[in-house]
Amino acid sequence: MSARGSIIRQPDYGLDAPPVVYVFLVVAVFGAVALGLGVHFSSLLIDAVGVLVLLVGVAFAAAMAYSSRRGKILLRDRIFDEIQFRGDEDILDLGCGRGLMLLGAVVRATRGSGTGIDLWRNQDQGGSSRENCLENARRLGVSERVRLVDGDMSDLPFADGSYDLITASLAIHNISDRERRAATFREIFRVLRPGGRFVVVDFAKTAEYAEDAQRAGLVEVRRSGVQVLMFPLVRVVQGVRPAA
Repeated sequence: MSARGSIIRQPDYGLDAPPVVYVFLVVAVFGAVALGLGVHFSSLLIDAVGVLVLLVGVAFAAAMAYSSRRGKILLRDRIFDEIQFRGDEDILDLGCGRGLMLLGAVVRATRGSGTGIDLWRNQDQGGSSRENCLENARRLGVSERVRLVDGDMSDLPFADGSYDLITASLAIHNISDRERRAATFREIFRVLRPGGRFVVVDFAKTAEYAEDAQRAGLVEVRRSGVQVLMFPLVRVVQGVRPAA
């Protein structure tokens, strides 16, 4: 049976940025209240403002929910479809959360292994934890090929040249310090094997990432156009470590 055919249950990759989604829902509630007041006081202006605020709140919350539940999976699969997996890759996912990128790659690398590193912060992703990531790995039938590490992506606890593919999705922007973000790309270069590839998905700072990747010595660096399958809208930055 193929790796994709061995799924026990569908994984749950959680809701991205739950506090932001909740803010938009609160905005929608305020809009509904304003609409009710407009009807009560027969005010077309209050009605119009209420409708606008309600629609904005609902639309943004719905867009983020769709992105979390469906859009990010579609984009991940589109990205990985363009990569020619040998099947024996060692994969590292930075800020792995519940395992979206990590497990998607391990499923394709049927003889390979995957390592996820994270600080496990729930404000970045709902239910982000080692336990939930491992549960998703079990659901996909790949738990024996996955290990998780607590750690900082800007100071990786791995030997030089350990991985064939390094991924990160909605993770690097959470590093507030500019130098530590640049250090992350130096670490990506260090732990990639010659000829290895990195893929970063994010909604912010992607031009900076491309520059930092090139400064770190990575080549064939490219930054995609806006990808509409996720919200906020994202770009993909990719590149490789030069072959020895």
